[in-house]
Amino acid sequence: MSARETILITGATGSIGSWMARTLLESGRSVVALTRADTSLAAKARVLEALCIVAAGAQADHVDVLHGDLCDGPAMEAAAGSCQGVSCIIHCAGAMEFRAECAELDQQVNVQGTANMLRLAEALHVPFCHFSTAYIAGRRQGRVLESEIDVGQRFNNPYESSKCQAELLIRDWSLRTGLSAFILRPSIVVGDSREGRIVNFDGLYNFMRLLDSMSGLSGEREFRVAANCAATKNIVPVDYLARLAVHILDAGAPGTYHITNPHPLRLSALCDTLAEIFAVRGAKLVSEEEFQSPRPNRFESMYQKLASSYAPYLAAEPSFDRTNTDAIAEGAGFELPELDAVFFRRLVDYARTVKWGKAERSPGAVTGRERFVERYFDEFLAKKMHQQLLPNLRRLSANCRIVVEDIPGRFWALSIDRGCLVEVSQNGLPVECTFLLHSDIFLAIVAGRLSPQAAFFSKKIDIEGDMEAGLKLATVLATFFRKWPYE
Repeated sequence: MSARETILITGATGSIGSWMARTLLESGRSVVALTRADTSLAAKARVLEALCIVAAGAQADHVDVLHGDLCDGPAMEAAAGSCQGVSCIIHCAGAMEFRAECAELDQQVNVQGTANMLRLAEALHVPFCHFSTAYIAGRRQGRVLESEIDVGQRFNNPYESSKCQAELLIRDWSLRTGLSAFILRPSIVVGDSREGRIVNFDGLYNFMRLLDSMSGLSGEREFRVAANCAATKNIVPVDYLARLAVHILDAGAPGTYHITNPHPLRLSALCDTLAEIFAVRGAKLVSEEEFQSPRPNRFESMYQKLASSYAPYLAAEPSFDRTNTDAIAEGAGFELPELDAVFFRRLVDYARTVKWGKAERSPGAVTGRERFVERYFDEFLAKKMHQQLLPNLRRLSANCRIVVEDIPGRFWALSIDRGCLVEVSQNGLPVECTFLLHSDIFLAIVAGRLSPQAAFFSKKIDIEGDMEAGLKLATVLATFFRKWPYE
């Protein structure tokens, strides 16, 4: 690439894409950001918000926003007419869903979406740079080469499989068209090394946020996590990733590059650091056999269930070969910072400052949802009062509060007595815990499409008060919502 080029980026509103946009802008390039939203204005607002998060808002004048959905094949074909000045496509967008029920979404975004972008690159006759993941290695052990894609490995989840399929598409596309392809495989990406800035709080942040929410909950009890102490976690800051990625593109050598940490952390060391930061006393990594004997306590079981999607990554990790990356980076001064307690505290401090990325919503935009929420409490739940709705819960008695944050000044308190809902109050009740969430998440939960536990683990719900009671109640309510969905 040259300094005056215009680069088309997908995923500019995500963690990697936003930092790629910032780094390209700093190098003198212009950016076209392909962004999905309901309207063109909303797309521009999303891009500006992401640029501001990564401290690049002042350079927004050098960013054009192309409103479109990369999963819409015909729309991407039509987009070629708007991108004639583009000299390279950098594809950062993707779905990172690990659960089996999200396999279709992973396929649609990571495979079909990539295929659509490849057709656009072919129409424009420009190179294609794709952000994949080092974890297409799946369950492989030992050394994984940059030249390897599908070697018959088994995958831990649909996400890994979909990213592997996308790489195969890119390889075949490059061979067929003769156009240059760059495949960049980062490991676990976290905030920038100086301030901790990042757009999305997923992956490792899910663990950290859960620990932050449960800080001190375990008291003086032993807190065991089933994991392999000898396993490693390969972590890179997003600013290091973006600078090295742009350097690779500038070098003009197509190929596959592991942008990983040559000195990954021991999982045991990471555990000790996070336990110290979040004041989780008695934290201890144990084998699966040790975890089951003696039987896990309620806190341990709760954590294991919430983190089940990430269990394979606590068991093992391969070694990622960096032959191509090191050859390009040699002598260029790309030094990784030490991933010590100071570094992780910086990440956590930033996350807490921005409330783990919890977006502020405009109250005026949720009038219809407000009426929906009111009907749920005032009409739907009113018909369920004093019934034994879940026969196995006769011992459950608890009070909780539900705060829908983008409906100002409104909250509802529920009283459950021996498994029966006995009171719904807008005036408040003494409660053990409070659930805080936005109306769109509320709609998904009461419809039975999203479990409260999953919403909490993915930072869509906050729990105040007695955390342990809140998570126990969330499990009960999940059963209720599945049995009595409300659309």
